[in-house]
Amino acid sequence: MNLPLLLLLLFAAANLSAAGGGTTPEGSFAVSSSGRRGTTPFTRSLEQAEKRFFQLTRYSTGGGPPVEILLRDAGSAPSLSVDALEGGVPSLRLSLSGDPADPETGRFVATALLLREYYGKNAPVPGSKVPHYPEWVTRGMGTLMFPRSGEVAPSQGNSTPELAAFLTERVPDPEGVTLLRRYDTTASILVRSGLSDDAGRKAFREWVGAYDTSASPGDPPRWVSGWDMRSVERRWVLGLQSAGSPEDQPVRISSAEATVADYARIMDGVWANNGSLADLRKEKGYEFRLAGLADRLTALRLQGNPVATPLIDSTLKLVQQAKRIAPSKIRSEEALLRDQLTALRKQSQGIAEYLDWYEAAKVPVSSGLFDQYLSAPEVPVRKGPVGRHLDAVEARGW
Repeated sequence: MNLPLLLLLLFAAANLSAAGGGTTPEGSFAVSSSGRRGTTPFTRSLEQAEKRFFQLTRYSTGGGPPVEILLRDAGSAPSLSVDALEGGVPSLRLSLSGDPADPETGRFVATALLLREYYGKNAPVPGSKVPHYPEWVTRGMGTLMFPRSGEVAPSQGNSTPELAAFLTERVPDPEGVTLLRRYDTTASILVRSGLSDDAGRKAFREWVGAYDTSASPGDPPRWVSGWDMRSVERRWVLGLQSAGSPEDQPVRISSAEATVADYARIMDGVWANNGSLADLRKEKGYEFRLAGLADRLTALRLQGNPVATPLIDSTLKLVQQAKRIAPSKIRSEEALLRDQLTALRKQSQGIAEYLDWYEAAKVPVSSGLFDQYLSAPEVPVRKGPVGRHLDAVEARGW
């Protein structure tokens, strides 16, 4: 083997190892963990999300280079960068925490896939503007790609929602977990309504566009050009009504890991930067904030995993009593809650790892090791004198 060929093989092997074992089946993503372990569960979720994306949009596979995904520590903010490599090849890099239940994961993955289809194999001109797709599209597509347990049905009451009003609605803050989930579910029903037929899918692909090096890219309009707003709105309203029906929307319980993550996101609004419930009493309107915090915890308890119920109940009790007990007592109780959260996070991770092991260890087909015994003919029973005597005794009824 000559030296150039050997160097080429070593370079390919290094790239394969850095990408966490290669790309996803459709070639859309290459995942690397930056020294982190346990990327297999997220990779499986990513493969399913990739499959749902192509089923929804009917894009042809192999449109461009894979999006490079770097999994970082939990709690790090996601980021997406677009660059041009030598040879006129686009480069999309996505940094994620690797939590499929995080709404930001679906939004960023959906945005990366849309930009991958937009650029194709043409690298962007340095300094050119990157298209910014509306959040109802990216969040709705991300929710369809990463369906989460315990989804909140969009409650519209007795009034008929207006599509024009929803398109201009501001996305709720991340602290409002229930409101954000309701917005994501509503957006996902709208995206699914527009992509319900071949004409809608074709119009969506044309609206996403293709990169033209001779033209200056701009942001697409907030509505998908080619979708008939009246017909899409009709399907959207029907979808909202069916999603809000208890008969059509079964109750789903979140996993232990997802419940712990939701709890941590709720309490981060209070505990960030060594904060405490006792500090809220110094702010104006603290009773309103405590009431909102209690509402979010109550909603989490109704759809959360029973493993986390004692932790949520203890936190609810402390929130309800926070305005009547001493600050030192509040801080001591919060220290216990943090310890309980740490132990529960470790327990939920162990549950998830065991379920992953159980799923991987299951063998769906027979091993074939005992086929010769199963196919062997039945040997006739041969009885000796003792056996014949016992049969005679049994026949007499003794």
